[in-house]
Amino acid sequence: MGFINKTRERVIALMAIGALAVMAGCSSNSPTDSSSGSGGEIDTSAVLKFASAGPLRDLDPALQTSYGAWGYLFLVWDRLTMLDKDDKVVPGLAKEWSFVENGSVLELKLRDDVKFHDGTPFDAEAVKVNIERGKTLQGSTLKGDLADIESVEVVNATTVRLKLVKGRGVQLPASFTGTAGMMVSPKAIKDGVDIKNKPGTAGSGPYIATELVPQEKLVLKRADSYWDPNVGRLGGIELQRVPDAAARLNGLQSGQIDLAPLSSATEIATVQKIVTPGSGLQKHEVKFKNLVGVYLRANKGDVGKLEVRQAIAHAVDPAAISALFGGTCTPTRQLVPETDPSRLPNYTYPYEFSVDKAKALVQKAGGAKVTVTFAAGTNAEQPANVVQASLRAVGIDATLNPVPNTENEPRFIAGDFELMVGTSWSPKADPAATVNTYLLNTYKLAANPSLIEAKAAEAANPMLSMDKRAPLYHDIWKTTLDQVWFLPLCNQTNANVAKSNIVGIDNIPMSNIGIWDLRNIAVKK
Repeated sequence: MGFINKTRERVIALMAIGALAVMAGCSSNSPTDSSSGSGGEIDTSAVLKFASAGPLRDLDPALQTSYGAWGYLFLVWDRLTMLDKDDKVVPGLAKEWSFVENGSVLELKLRDDVKFHDGTPFDAEAVKVNIERGKTLQGSTLKGDLADIESVEVVNATTVRLKLVKGRGVQLPASFTGTAGMMVSPKAIKDGVDIKNKPGTAGSGPYIATELVPQEKLVLKRADSYWDPNVGRLGGIELQRVPDAAARLNGLQSGQIDLAPLSSATEIATVQKIVTPGSGLQKHEVKFKNLVGVYLRANKGDVGKLEVRQAIAHAVDPAAISALFGGTCTPTRQLVPETDPSRLPNYTYPYEFSVDKAKALVQKAGGAKVTVTFAAGTNAEQPANVVQASLRAVGIDATLNPVPNTENEPRFIAGDFELMVGTSWSPKADPAATVNTYLLNTYKLAANPSLIEAKAAEAANPMLSMDKRAPLYHDIWKTTLDQVWFLPLCNQTNANVAKSNIVGIDNIPMSNIGIWDLRNIAVKK
């Protein structure tokens, strides 16, 4: 999952869910005009020009290796559930859901008024086809997300029942807000449509892809009809990959770009200068849930020694990292945000910044040599340099290893690197998904899974209330921090900057993890 970049488009995955909640009703995703000015007729023929640093390889939901690509896909593929701007899981193609039969089944009630753009009805059979495809397709990156589903039963056209692994699956309604919940036309799948590059009418989203140039641009046109009249109000969208932040800023000022996310210290400082009354621009700032931090492969090289990991934790000062971002990266020693019910209460981090303690631990370990990997040209580059200097200062032989931002995440996941500085730890609103993604599956940071597996399994039970789950996650987070499987440093700030006639920039779900769901964006005449 290579997804470090200057605006940290990845992320995926954040997703709030009450363990026993039944979400019902219609999605309330109409744009709010507070940041864009109220009044003014919407121009439904307008083509929005959007620019970000997010990776753009292909459009198949089942083959995405980057959370950063989700923003492109949201506009093409509808999901079973969605997130609103407050990280609340809201209905999408599924109107409501509930855990039944003592939590062994997740039952979804589906909309009955949706068709894929190729004319195929969306129904329970479509859900079955997509889930089974995600579980079995060669190269599918959804297998981990869907692993708790043992089988799919079609009850009728609007009811589907997912049989779950015993005591598992509490995070599924939240996971369905991402690629795991994206639905592709069963007819397109059967007919062998090129879902990766030319999906055409295979989706049911508010827009249809008309052109894809991998790693460069995606061109969309509005679908002829869509089930939610409050979204998809543009004539089209041109999404450009512009990795260079200065180019995005210049594009905004020259009028060549309508909307762009920005996040580095230099970018935020520039935004504060240029977005003034009469500038023709507006901004909306969001504190990231994503963490700038250090991933450690605690069974590889000298990083495999606990004393070395503890020395690394003592050696790096979060305040020094925050200073790189002009103070816009808030120091933290926790793995989840303040709003997460699993956050550790009254917690004191055991490895405060101390050069002396770090040096003593390095000497105890008999010295250490590590390679500091990071994605070149991204927000991880400067922190990686500070980390390297900090480690050298305490006696660790640390060298830098810059790699392309399309390679660092997948190669770390594959086990190629012992230590990586990144900005991609993206807490899910349901902690079960955070544990699955970063500790036990995907990244597999838990070098000794037996320390947390039992508690993770117990906490993933859909029949437990969050009050009962939270203490179990407290133990998991404490173990993760004590073992230094991940070193949290700070939370960055993101600014969505747009022309003054753009509506809804304060209503972009997932922008607090560097991803962007533009379904609510519109343009005033």
